[in-house]
Amino acid sequence: MAVDKPFAGALVDRARAEEVAMLYAGFNRTTLSMLLGALILCIVLHDAASPLALGAFIASVALNQTWRGALTRAWRRAQPGVAATPRWGRYWSIGSATAGALWGIASVAMFPESQAHQALLIVCLFGVVLGGLNLTAVYKPSFYGFALPALVPLIVRVALEGDAVHANTALVMSVVLAFILAFGHRLNDLMTGALAARYENADLVTELRDQTRAAHAARTAAEAANRAKGQLLAAASHDLRQPLHALSLFAAALGARTQGTPLAPLVANVERSAASLDAQFDQLLDFSRLEANAFTPQRHRVVLAPLFARLEAEFAPHAAARGLDLRFARTAAAVESDPALLPRILRNLVGNALRYTPAGGVVVGTRRVGERIAIDVCDTGPGIPPENRERIFDEFFRIDALAQAPQAGRGTGLGLAIVKRFAALLGHDVSVESRPGRGARFRVLCPSATRSSSRLALAAESAGRVRALDGALVAVIDDDDDAVDGMRALFGAWGARVAGGAHAAAVLDALGALESYPDLIVADLRLASSTGIDAIATLRDELGTPVPAILVSGDVGAIAARDAREAGLALLRKPVDATALKIAATSFIAHGVAAQ
Repeated sequence: MAVDKPFAGALVDRARAEEVAMLYAGFNRTTLSMLLGALILCIVLHDAASPLALGAFIASVALNQTWRGALTRAWRRAQPGVAATPRWGRYWSIGSATAGALWGIASVAMFPESQAHQALLIVCLFGVVLGGLNLTAVYKPSFYGFALPALVPLIVRVALEGDAVHANTALVMSVVLAFILAFGHRLNDLMTGALAARYENADLVTELRDQTRAAHAARTAAEAANRAKGQLLAAASHDLRQPLHALSLFAAALGARTQGTPLAPLVANVERSAASLDAQFDQLLDFSRLEANAFTPQRHRVVLAPLFARLEAEFAPHAAARGLDLRFARTAAAVESDPALLPRILRNLVGNALRYTPAGGVVVGTRRVGERIAIDVCDTGPGIPPENRERIFDEFFRIDALAQAPQAGRGTGLGLAIVKRFAALLGHDVSVESRPGRGARFRVLCPSATRSSSRLALAAESAGRVRALDGALVAVIDDDDDAVDGMRALFGAWGARVAGGAHAAAVLDALGALESYPDLIVADLRLASSTGIDAIATLRDELGTPVPAILVSGDVGAIAARDAREAGLALLRKPVDATALKIAATSFIAHGVAAQ
């Protein structure tokens, strides 16, 4: 997605200038990340590398950050305008390239003989690059200047070991690097487009004030710009989620095939990093769409049991990896809400609770409060000081003591702000109760809906009892070749076969070659020549049977949810969680669930 086409060059220049300003504003976080990463690397290699080499590495990193600190002070004194910004961007990119080269040189110079230490070194370097993605991806030269010199030498060094295990490891590392570069590139395009759109809207407001006689026309233009921005964000959502979706599928397939091998820790780290990138991207995109007024809530009856099952499947691996207990209470409740926005609210609350809970666990349950249903997310974390109870819902606000905790990670500071604004759109009340040192309880109050049975809820609850996917045939319709290959690898790891193609006709040809009917259809909602809904209908019509089907989409807004609901199809968001996909696939095949 190029940003130079829909926006004038001056707007893009102003956006680039703000991105460079973000680099200098993030100097303190960059320095902390570099020094902390260097310290961790020294701890990892303390018994595999010489103290002199480790000391020289830390000293070099510190010297480079000292130079960047002086550069930051010079930037603040100069306060350069838009025209001078590219020069200051080049200065910073030199520092980024130097930092990346130091990591790359260190990984080769101190490459250990032990495979265990090698795995730790790989995880450490990829962790530094992925952890700093939100700091470096704001400016492409800085991003490439750091990522490539840091990781390419390590990949080459691993490949030079010459055996099959190291060759496969180097291949996996190369694939992950390619996805990191693609994701960072597209994330920067999205950010540049959003900033340019913000300046465009600001210019429209200025024009509106200066030209009162054209007020009505300017207002109409601003509304059109907002609608266009909503379409831009929807397209960006799809484009950005495609590589992340494919990465998640490949990582899950690798995880299933490498259990118990030296590659297992690396693959698990890739899966966790992909999930973290997805969560941060969700929050950034949701906030951008809220700013653009691109959400139009559609309230319907939402059964909570299948929603709880999906969230439990999504967050259970993360909770288990942290040693936390995650429980979702059984419920027969249904609420009046938006089936696309309510899951986003709960996903942010559960993710937030897990992030800041060092020990114990998180419980999600419901209770009736008058005519409404309360959805409670309770944790055993450190709690929230009384003076911050309201401020935690502000954009970019993070409690310092909690944000610096080892398990907190690098959040965006937008999760609870998005929860509050989504709830306001839906007319739901959000509140928090907490005692410092005793945890917190976040509550969402939704209007109650009448109870009834749900085939999807029954399928979700019985997923653990259905047969495995061994021998099943899955028809995959997706115009992204990487996504089809990822589905083939993942279902193959579960014992299933895949007949895939970019459209219904191609899949029918693949099925004809196999001379077999599919047990399940998995289709992307947005295809190049049609929609996944039309492709599923074509496949069912040609096969003469209502084959169970699932839609997947990176566009999880109200329109996508409405289209899937009207077609009677279940919708899974991209990047698809492997556990949630397996639950849905096994349940639908076992029970013959063709529609929701």
